[in-house]
Amino acid sequence: MNLIQEELKLAKSEMFDPIPGTGLVELSKKNVAKVEAIIQNDSAYIKSSNKDACEQGGYKGSTAYWMTRLKPILLGAGSVVDKYDDVLSNAIHAVDRDNSTHLNADGVGRGEMLDRIKKIPRLRLVEYLKCPRETRYHLINVLSQATHPKDSKHKPRTNLSFASKFCHYACFYLFEGEPEQDNYSIYDNVVLRVLPRYCDYYKVSKSRSFARDYLVYQTTIDEIIKAAGGLISRNGFDHLLWYYFKGRD
Repeated sequence: MNLIQEELKLAKSEMFDPIPGTGLVELSKKNVAKVEAIIQNDSAYIKSSNKDACEQGGYKGSTAYWMTRLKPILLGAGSVVDKYDDVLSNAIHAVDRDNSTHLNADGVGRGEMLDRIKKIPRLRLVEYLKCPRETRYHLINVLSQATHPKDSKHKPRTNLSFASKFCHYACFYLFEGEPEQDNYSIYDNVVLRVLPRYCDYYKVSKSRSFARDYLVYQTTIDEIIKAAGGLISRNGFDHLLWYYFKGRD
C-alpha cells in the first residue's frame, strides 16, 4: 500500500455516516460537525461567512459583513455609524449574490425587496425575525409576494428562496448565541427534493403543500428533526442535506 492508498483509506473513516440501506445521511451532530468544517474551509463559501470581508476592490462585502453592520441599527447595540438604507440594500445584495437567488432576473427584484423591508418599522421587523411562528411568518410572506416587472420582457417572481435566506441570515447574525439564531430554515431545492424520503423514513406526515408553503415546509423539517432525536439545529439540517445531496441523484 502506497501513501495515496493510505490516505484514501483514512478518508473513508472521515466520510459521513449514512442510515444503512436507505441512501440517506444520518441526522447526527457528528455529521453536522463534518459538514460545517467542510463549508468553513471551502473556498467557494468561506468569504460569505467572513464578518471582515468588507467592500474592497470589486468585491461588495459578504453576507456576514453586512448583517453584522445591520445588527446595531436594528437592535440598538453600540453606536450606529451607518445609514439604514445603505446597509439594508447591501445586505440584500450580499444574500442574493452569495446564494445565487437571482433576484434581479425580473429587472426589479432587489429594489422591490429593499422597498418592502423599508416600509416595515424597525422594531416590527425585529419582532418578525425574532418571533416567526407568533407572527405567522409574516416577513416570509411579504418578501415572497410576486414582484412587478416594469416591462413585458420580464416575468414576475415570487422569490421564496431569497425570502427564507434573508430571514435565516438576518437571525443568524443578529441573534448570535441566542435560541432565535436558528429561527428560519433555508428553503432550498436540494433539501426540498429529498424531504419526502426523510418523511417516509421517520413516518412524518408528508403534505403536498410543503413545496410552496413555507410554514408547512418549516413544520415538516421540525418534525423530522424531532423524530431523529432532536440533536441537530435547523441550520445543521439545511447544511447537511444540501451538501450531501447536491451532487447525488
